[in-house]
Amino acid sequence: MVKKLKYPVLAYHKVTKQWEISFTMLYPRTFERQMRYLAQKGYVGKSLREYLADPKDHYFVLTFDDAYESVYKNAYPLLKELDFNATVFVLTNYLGKNNTWDFTPGNIFSRHMNVEQLKTLYQEGWEVASHGENHRVMTGLHPESVIHELKHSKELISSLIDDEVETFCFPFGVYNANVVTAAKSCGYKNLVGFTEPSRYGVISRSAVYRTVDGRLSVLRKIRRCPFDLFFEGIKEGIIHSFSLFSRLAQRFRKSK
Repeated sequence: MVKKLKYPVLAYHKVTKQWEISFTMLYPRTFERQMRYLAQKGYVGKSLREYLADPKDHYFVLTFDDAYESVYKNAYPLLKELDFNATVFVLTNYLGKNNTWDFTPGNIFSRHMNVEQLKTLYQEGWEVASHGENHRVMTGLHPESVIHELKHSKELISSLIDDEVETFCFPFGVYNANVVTAAKSCGYKNLVGFTEPSRYGVISRSAVYRTVDGRLSVLRKIRRCPFDLFFEGIKEGIIHSFSLFSRLAQRFRKSK
């Protein structure tokens, strides 16, 4: 296990041709330009599990939150061509379903991967990991509900791929000492946040956003130069704050 916590980890969401009001969707051609540019620079995309087992200077980690079907259709073929792998974080209560958990202006929904698609990615060398069941902020849940989300999502994914699930990604990147302790008690070896600085051993990532990120900014994120990361971190933090709309929408639905 690598002891440092500043890993070169990129966080993506949707790679889709479907336009929507969202910072987290990326057009396939934009994603392709970024990946081919990194490949030309000598970098190789790996899953988090692979990277932690064998970290090398020219490796970087690719992660996809929420396991959208668009990633399977538009990112996976390109990454296979480049001999890249990735980690995909699964919402187990939304397998093959639309993202009705999210705040979606205009009701423009996106479908999550189904079981067969996830099995294919696993067989191709991807890491299939947990994002919980319902994409809820875990710090706001009852401790028993936290354990339920952590344990049941882990067990379900393990049964689908017939392998141990080692990694958990906190929804919205929100966590505290209690939920970290709960995740470790459920057997997770690697815990992943989002753009915030690492705490309690949780791995932070650099998010890639539509309109504000291109080939050069993605390269800056994985080179991890402190000067570059300072400005990238400010940008990512501002945009990530818009996830508050999804969190508020969840609270509103729950209160109805």
